[in-house]
Amino acid sequence: NFAGMDLDMSLRAFLSGFRLPGEAQKIDRILEKFASKYCEQNPTTFASADTAFILSFAIIMLNTDLHNPGIKPERKMTVESFLKTCKRATTELSDETLTNIFHRIKDDEITLKEDDALRSTKASTT
Repeated sequence: NFAGMDLDMSLRAFLSGFRLPGEAQKIDRILEKFASKYCEQNPTTFASADTAFILSFAIIMLNTDLHNPGIKPERKMTVESFLKTCKRATTELSDETLTNIFHRIKDDEITLKEDDALRSTKASTT
């Protein structure tokens, strides 16, 4: 149930139970269903599920960009570039909302619960 939750927190909860497939078309369909369900449970948050879908996809990209060790620090997305990317797709979201999302993702990577448990187990055995 996503009622009353911010989109990024709902997406985090949704993705904690499974790993997104590598195929873009499948990710598209999964995020489309998620956005639809989110908007159904939060009818006043966005004008349409399209906005929730676009922002969800941007959040996934941001999470990957910020937490991929293969991306050099100077090449990682900044708050400004995240705002610019999102604003190209929709003007429905405030800079404050997008900035808050950016910082929550930067400070706390979206991960799979079983990956978290595995990391915790490895950390406690070393």
